[in-house]
Amino acid sequence: MVRVQIRKFMLIDGSYKSRILRGDKVTTIRYGDYDARPGSEVYLVIRPSDTAVAKVRITGVERKKVRELTDEDARRDGFRDVKELLRELGKIYGELYGDDEVTIIGFEVLRRYDDGIPLRWLKGLNYHEPGEIARLYLENREKISLNRETDFILRRIYNEGLGRAVRTFGPKRVQQALLKAYHGLYDAGLI
Repeated sequence: MVRVQIRKFMLIDGSYKSRILRGDKVTTIRYGDYDARPGSEVYLVIRPSDTAVAKVRITGVERKKVRELTDEDARRDGFRDVKELLRELGKIYGELYGDDEVTIIGFEVLRRYDDGIPLRWLKGLNYHEPGEIARLYLENREKISLNRETDFILRRIYNEGLGRAVRTFGPKRVQQALLKAYHGLYDAGLI
């Protein structure tokens, strides 16, 4: 069986978003062998929109056979009992058998992104958050030469949040401003 590595983000079905953000779901149970490092911080990205809704810290990784799953495992994963959990896993992975292996990845939410951050934006910014890019730019404006519009958009991101900036200027202009700032910060050795 191939080992799947989790380094920068974890994909989660969008139907679990509210349970996770409420703290009702603090694990994800995956069929197969997943490699995640306890203590590492990763983005939680919901499907199908591919939008980061939170940054989480991995709290633990445990491997079990399907037959070893308990009601407690199910409750931590946001289900009433192991029967409900197994029904849901069956919808995702197809029929699972008692000897099949799963990986239980525990996590805690560190930061919520109410407006969400498109995964492709995070990748383009080398996994730096838009608010962080805006803050670093504003702290180092004298070292980076950007046009007035880009400066204005970055101020809006910093002061009012990504969602408000996107609603005001549109996603393309906001993404371009962030990329210009990122590259300016990178060229100046500030990232």
